[in-house]
Amino acid sequence: MFPLNYKLLWKLANLVILILLAGLLLLPPEWLFSNYIKDLPELLSDKVIHIGVFTLWTCWLSGQFISFLKIFFYTSIFGFFIEVIQYFLSYRSWELLDLLANEIGILIGVIIAIKFTSGWSLLIENYICHFYDGIKNG
Repeated sequence: MFPLNYKLLWKLANLVILILLAGLLLLPPEWLFSNYIKDLPELLSDKVIHIGVFTLWTCWLSGQFISFLKIFFYTSIFGFFIEVIQYFLSYRSWELLDLLANEIGILIGVIIAIKFTSGWSLLIENYICHFYDGIKNG
């Protein structure tokens, strides 16, 4: 983990986002996208959502964690468990293509993180500290 000043807050944010992602990936899609889902081909909409979710999740984690290998491993495990849970839900299904879409999203996220977003949370913390110091001293 990066040397963050507010590790507990970052971990809490990670937990909240993880719960939201699990809900997004486990709730019936009609609950979340009822107006839009019928307009897109099923394969496209489902796989694009998986790729997008895992790309964003990986980029988010790259702000707090230094090791891209750990990010890749734990995010892959999360994606695998989501698919296993979907196997047991009557309104969802386990698909190998979903696992592949998850991994593609993670790889895209790692590439983006390596190039652009690694350690972004340090920048946020520095900005907050400078902003707070300006208010406190001004």
